[in-house]
Amino acid sequence: MSDAIIEHDARLRTFRIEAYDLALLKRQRDFAQSRLPGLLEELHASFEAWPEILRAMQEPEVHALRLAHWIRLVSGEIDDGFLKSAHALASAFHAHGVPVHGVAICHAIVGNAIGAELGLLRVGLGQLRFWQRRELNRRIALRAALQKAVQLDLELLLETYTLVQKQSRERSQAEIAAFEVTVRDVVASVGGSARVIETLARTMSDTVQETSFQALAAASASDAASENVRNVANATEELSISLSHISAEITGATTKTHDASAAARTTEVIVKSLAQSAETIGSVVDLIRTIASQTSMLALNATIEAARAGEAGRGFAVVAQEVKQLSERTGKATDEIAAQVPTMQARSREAILAIESITGFVSGMDQTTLNIAGTIEQQRAATEEIARSVNFAAQGTQEVAQTIGSVNEAAQIAGASVGDVLGVAQSLSHHAGLLAEAFESLSHRNRAA
Repeated sequence: MSDAIIEHDARLRTFRIEAYDLALLKRQRDFAQSRLPGLLEELHASFEAWPEILRAMQEPEVHALRLAHWIRLVSGEIDDGFLKSAHALASAFHAHGVPVHGVAICHAIVGNAIGAELGLLRVGLGQLRFWQRRELNRRIALRAALQKAVQLDLELLLETYTLVQKQSRERSQAEIAAFEVTVRDVVASVGGSARVIETLARTMSDTVQETSFQALAAASASDAASENVRNVANATEELSISLSHISAEITGATTKTHDASAAARTTEVIVKSLAQSAETIGSVVDLIRTIASQTSMLALNATIEAARAGEAGRGFAVVAQEVKQLSERTGKATDEIAAQVPTMQARSREAILAIESITGFVSGMDQTTLNIAGTIEQQRAATEEIARSVNFAAQGTQEVAQTIGSVNEAAQIAGASVGDVLGVAQSLSHHAGLLAEAFESLSHRNRAA
């Protein structure tokens, strides 16, 4: 027990409780053990005017402690165990919210009820006759002993209750002190966090503004790039159209070259045929020359024979002379033709060579036009691919511009949100300061109390 509780023997002397009193009480052990359990249950109705006391009395823990303590008191067991019982009961009263005056109320109700049960009240004593004085004296002595024990118990419970209350207050103060430290730390942390949030919010605000500016600049650059890409796309489409026209012209030229090549080959065949005809003519001329020579020889022989025949061969001589003249003219014509045949053959060979050269040139030009047409077709296909790529790029730049616009809008929204966060952080910092001031004031008042 605490040093605040007076030593046991001194307490008994203070309340003038003697061995005789304790002996009288010990004789009530059977009564206490048999009647008090039911009596305390019955007395619950007496506490209806004090709901907080009634709730505590009905608690199993409190009821068990009260019953054990009252049995000790009525049985005169006022010893160290009684002191421990009083401390346990006072602690239970305090823990279950029974006010200090509730202890006195409880003792008054239970003490009077026990006195009535034992016939110790004035009404009970008045019913005794004169010849029952011995019983009267015993009851008066028992009443005095019970009253002194109840007074001692009330003082002990109040003192113990006060001690428990003091200990509870000290624990509360220790907890409050620890809580104060914790709250100060929390307030300081909240204040620091609020300042950090405020700093971060300002930084975020600056960053959002810079992001918005950069987004605007990027949007402007993207618009310019998109315009340039559109211009390139238009130029590429025009180039593709021009290449298509050129490809068509080359195709036409290729067709004409094919036709020229075919005509040159046909001409070459004809000229070669003419050359062969010239060769044939030369052979025919040689044959005619031979025939003319033989005819002239026959005409000479015929003239000689006609001269031998005399008058009879005169007509034949005339014919022979005409044949000779015809043969001479044929020979001259043949010579003239023969003179022209080598020239015609030479010119035919030259024409063949020229036509072969033309045919080779036309064939080379045909292949060149085919190569040019293939190259232009490749360029046209590449140009179309470039045009498609440029169109995709234009769409991409438009999408980028739209995205940048969305980023700018999001940055503006974020800027507004950051502004709200900054306001909340400033408000939080302000209220953290107010909380710290209010808590310091509360702590000061609590310590003063």
